[in-house]
Amino acid sequence: MATAAIPGSETTGTGAAPRGKKQKLSRDIIEQAAITVARSEGFSALSIRSVAKVLGVAPMALYTHVKNKEELAEHVADALLGSIDTRTLGALTWQDRVRTLLRAHRDLILKHPEITPYVAATSAQPGPGSTRYSNAVTGVLTQAGFQVEPAQELYFTLMTYNYGSAVTAAVSTAATNNLLKYNEGLSVILAAYETRMTRPALGLVESMRGRLRFGRK
Repeated sequence: MATAAIPGSETTGTGAAPRGKKQKLSRDIIEQAAITVARSEGFSALSIRSVAKVLGVAPMALYTHVKNKEELAEHVADALLGSIDTRTLGALTWQDRVRTLLRAHRDLILKHPEITPYVAATSAQPGPGSTRYSNAVTGVLTQAGFQVEPAQELYFTLMTYNYGSAVTAAVSTAATNNLLKYNEGLSVILAAYETRMTRPALGLVESMRGRLRFGRK
């Protein structure tokens, strides 16, 4: 799944064609404009019409390059995931490097909660953004001494935990307390995997059910 590069601070303007010059469309240009919409107006504002407006073209012009909004949204969600800073500060312990990456992922979901189903839809065939992020997390784990299979199991456990905690945080009125619970739960997962590296992820989640009480009193 080819995803356009993430625009940074060097991006200028709205992406619309210069006055008097017809915009030549391509898939990359459309995806860049879609990322602009998601970043400036929120992922929920993403649509064929909103992207066409940024580009200064008729909405129908986009369908030559993308099938529908859902396909475009999957690419944008993947690009946003790939925009997470994966530099994990080598001086930190492996646990703190994982925490840094996981918190950045959770912050992204909290900022753009609508990306969750689109990221999940591409899990079978991850795009470059998702691959970059997962490689960063599992890379920290394998460098810490985990074998490949337990590292992958821990990664998927952490992703499930992150999505669940973000959903809880989105509807919680006690954000500070929710973050404390998130940190506590994350520590439980990391500690459990450190001592039981070969145990399947589902077994770990089941064994920790009573200790991970997000949003419960």
